[in-house]
Amino acid sequence: MSSRSITYVQGVALYMGAVLGSGILILPGNTAELAGPASIISWVLMSLLSIPLAYTFARLALAYEHYGGVATIVGQAYGRTWSAIVGWLFFVWVCCGQAVVGLTGAGYISAVFGLPEAATYGFAWLFLVAAAVTNWLGMRASAAFSLVLSGTVLVLLLLTIGFSLPDVRAEHFTPFAPGGISGIGQACVLIFWAFFGWESITHLVPEFRRPQRDVMRATWSSVFLIGAVYTLLSVVTVGTGGYGADGTNAPLAALMSRAIGVSAGFATAIVACIVCAGTLNVYLASSSRLCYAMAEERKLPRWFLQRNKQGTPQRGVLFFFVTNTLTLAASLLFKIPVEELILVPTSLGIFVYIIASFACVKLLWKDRIGRVSALLAAVCCTAVAPFSYGYLVCPIVVAAVCVVYLRWREASDGVQLEKTGIEG
Repeated sequence: MSSRSITYVQGVALYMGAVLGSGILILPGNTAELAGPASIISWVLMSLLSIPLAYTFARLALAYEHYGGVATIVGQAYGRTWSAIVGWLFFVWVCCGQAVVGLTGAGYISAVFGLPEAATYGFAWLFLVAAAVTNWLGMRASAAFSLVLSGTVLVLLLLTIGFSLPDVRAEHFTPFAPGGISGIGQACVLIFWAFFGWESITHLVPEFRRPQRDVMRATWSSVFLIGAVYTLLSVVTVGTGGYGADGTNAPLAALMSRAIGVSAGFATAIVACIVCAGTLNVYLASSSRLCYAMAEERKLPRWFLQRNKQGTPQRGVLFFFVTNTLTLAASLLFKIPVEELILVPTSLGIFVYIIASFACVKLLWKDRIGRVSALLAAVCCTAVAPFSYGYLVCPIVVAAVCVVYLRWREASDGVQLEKTGIEG
């Protein structure tokens, strides 16, 4: 299945497409409303947390080079059941999380151009279609697509930050922490959404042209670029007052309006399209390969094993397209706002990171740097989890369903083996 087509530069682009995604559109403003200027602390903390997370995931993904990615890493540490649980958490996270990404970008476009709600959901669905079509064409096309998207959005964001810095005012940083520690913690939970993606490349390591040389280089380059962009974007959002009642629901639009000029509305709509398309493209590539790997190991139905001529696990792509379309329909029908919908995949993702980082602790225990990095990641991820409040039930339910499925699968396989023995 592997075509070994991903280069170092494409690896950086895939990382940036996965991590530097829809979070830039609304989260600097949302977190500033929660924690005030202290939200900058939350962004710095999460940027620092990404260092041990990215390092440990990349290190172990290189060691095992398997499409199972984080599920394989957890399996090496804690066995089949925990591997399946992590795989299912990631699986369900992507089943609804792509709809959130699409709605975030589409909502941004609607805010800029004053479009009705129906248009927002229509644009969100078109994002899903674009990601499905690109992935259907194979990994070579998907990686090239990510390179163009990530390069474009990085240039636009750096220009916006650079031109916005002169408008930063000291008075916008007081009071500094109106929400206290709780506000900073809740902001960290939201920001976790912006930093999801470090695990996605673990599923794509088998398709790197020179994995031992390029994966870690791509990881370090991406960690530095993404952390710097997110933190600086938070500083200029707070420092220019571009959020809340006196700002806008689309803070990046306000920043680009000041920085670029009259065509900022169009420019920010383009940014929304680029980052959402990039994020959806990478996650669909990684999650469809996870489905394939889990189906091979009978942790998911073997229906997911079918591939097309380009090597794409096409049924995984189709399944995620359908489930996210249904999530969009449910959001529209039951009037579920994106700021609530986002907490479902976020809570699932946090637990993927908690379990995976503890697995990294075990597997890297004899490596001093790896051990310290994994421990930092595990402690920080665990500290963030309680701020998810009632949404903690989501990973518990998914884990329970996973265990039930595994037991049913084992019982079914046992019956099948008995029948085969009798017939023999």
